Amino acid sequence: MKKLLLSFCLLILLSSLSIQAQKKQVYNDFSRWSLGVNGGISAFRGDMISFSADKTYIGVQGGLQLGYQFTPTFGLSLTVDMGQGKGSAKEWEKAFKIYSNGESYYGMEPETGFAYYNDIYTKIKYFTLGLHGDFNVNNFFGKKELRRWTVLLSPAVYLQKFSPKLYKKEDDKRFDTSSTLGNDVNLGLGGDLALRYRASKHIDLQLKSGVAWIANNNFDGVATCCTSKYNWLANLSVGVVWKIGNKKKKENLMYATTRSVSPVILPVKETTRPVVKEEQKPVVKQEEKTVENVVKVETAKKTFPVLPTVHFKRNSAIIDTVRYANELSRIVEALKEFPREKVDIRGYTDHTGTDRVNLPLSLRRAEALKTYLVSKGIPADQMRTFGEGKDISVDQKDIYTEKARKVEVKEH
Repeated sequence: MKKLLLSFCLLILLSSLSIQAQKKQVYNDFSRWSLGVNGGISAFRGDMISFSADKTYIGVQGGLQLGYQFTPTFGLSLTVDMGQGKGSAKEWEKAFKIYSNGESYYGMEPETGFAYYNDIYTKIKYFTLGLHGDFNVNNFFGKKELRRWTVLLSPAVYLQKFSPKLYKKEDDKRFDTSSTLGNDVNLGLGGDLALRYRASKHIDLQLKSGVAWIANNNFDGVATCCTSKYNWLANLSVGVVWKIGNKKKKENLMYATTRSVSPVILPVKETTRPVVKEEQKPVVKQEEKTVENVVKVETAKKTFPVLPTVHFKRNSAIIDTVRYANELSRIVEALKEFPREKVDIRGYTDHTGTDRVNLPLSLRRAEALKTYLVSKGIPADQMRTFGEGKDISVDQKDIYTEKARKVEVKEH
C-alpha cells in the first residue's frame, strides 16, 4: 500500500516538473487557477452498505476544490469534502450478531447484549482531503479549437477520517454506547471523472463522479475478521467552478489546446516555375528562309504579384500546410523573386468574440505565416506582421465564416 501511494505521488511530481519545464511563453495569455464548490449524493460499502437488504440509504456530500493548470492537458487540484451516509446489513449478513462495542460474534450461543445486523444501521460522518492529477482527456484526441465541453480524468490519493455510530432500527436509539471504532485517519486511493461545461469566460459548470478505496475495515463502526479489500466510498455531485484571474486573460489554460498555443508548421514541397520561355519564330534572311529557335527573355520591369490568402479554423493559429500547399508555394516564390521588396503580413479574424480576444489571435496568425516563410529561407527583416482583428472587408454573410479568418501578404 505504501509503495503504491509513493509511486502515485512520484508520478504526479515528475509529470508536473517535466511539463513545467516545457512551458511556452504564449501560455501567459491564459489564467491557471480555479476554485469550485460541489454538492451531491454519496454511498459506501463495508460490513454495512448503503444498498442494504431492506432499504437503500443515500447520503449527502459537499466540498471545495482548488485547481492549478500547468498545461492545457495536465493540472493538479486539491479537494476537501465532508459528508454523511447511512447503511445496514447485506442480504447474507442479516442474521450476524454484534455487541454494543461494535465487535461481531461468531459463536453459537452469545451472551446477552447483542443485536442482529439486520436490526441496526450505521450513520457515518466523514471528512476527506484529496490530491488529484487532472488529465484533460480532450487533448489526447488532438482537439484544435476552443471547446464548450471537456472531460477530466483525475486519479487521486486521499486522507480520510470517519466517525461512525450504530443505531437500533426500531426506535433510532444509540446501540454502540461504548464503541470508538473507525476514528483513525487513513489513506486511500481513487479518483474522479468530471464533465466540465464552459458556461462563460469566468464560470464553468461541472458534473463529477468519484470513488475511493477505504483502507479501514472499521470505518462503518463494525469490527470483523475480514479485510478492507472491498470497502469503498462513492459520490455523484454537481458544481460551479470559478476561473480565477480570467478578467485580464483570454481563458483558463485548460481551454487552450496543445496545438493552438504555438504555430505548428509541417514541411511542404516547394515547386518552381520557369522564368524563361522558349518559342519558335520564323526568321527571314536574304538568301533563304529558315526557322530557328529564339530565346525570348522578358526584360520589362516586373510588378509584385497579388498573392493568395491562407485561412484558419476558428480560434486557431495553425497553418494547414497540406491544404494550402499551392498558396504557400506561390508566396515563397514571389518573395524570393523580389528579395528587395518589403512586405506586410496582416492577420484577421471573424466577427466572433471581442477585440481583446481577436487582436492577439490575428497577430498570432500573421506570426505563424512569418515563421513558415523564414523556415523556407525568406529573411525575417523582409517582412512585418500586423494583427488587424476582425476582417471588415468581407461580405456580411461571411463575417462568421472561414473567409474572414485569414492572413494576407502585400507589398509595403
